[in-house]
Amino acid sequence: MSLFSKTPTNRKRRPKKRASGWQWDDAPPAKRARKKRSGDTVEQVYALNAQIGAIENFLAGRKAARAVAERMKRDGVLPPPDRVETPRCANRRPVLSHAERRRYNAERSLNGIRFLLLFCVACGLAWWLIFAAI
Repeated sequence: MSLFSKTPTNRKRRPKKRASGWQWDDAPPAKRARKKRSGDTVEQVYALNAQIGAIENFLAGRKAARAVAERMKRDGVLPPPDRVETPRCANRRPVLSHAERRRYNAERSLNGIRFLLLFCVACGLAWWLIFAAI
């Protein structure tokens, strides 16, 4: 016996997307028409050089920070702790879908009602024990 039903009977699931149309065995495979341009290789070279430069700058920054920390240790100064990179959205709650939010709220309200009932029973037992001893 439960206060709320576990499954919402008035909610219907959305139908799954089905494969559209028939696919024949003798159908020719789709070909991608892609023309090679002479500018593509030049753009790729520029992009790769930019990525290499960014990586070199990143590594140089790491080496400089490591050298500063070693110098501080040598001078007897406590260096700052290494930074742990955490994403900014790590503190945010995950976004729930409507059905997940509905289930979460239903379970939460059910647990709240159970707690209230058990608390009332415990208070009643305590009251009965106090006044039965008198």
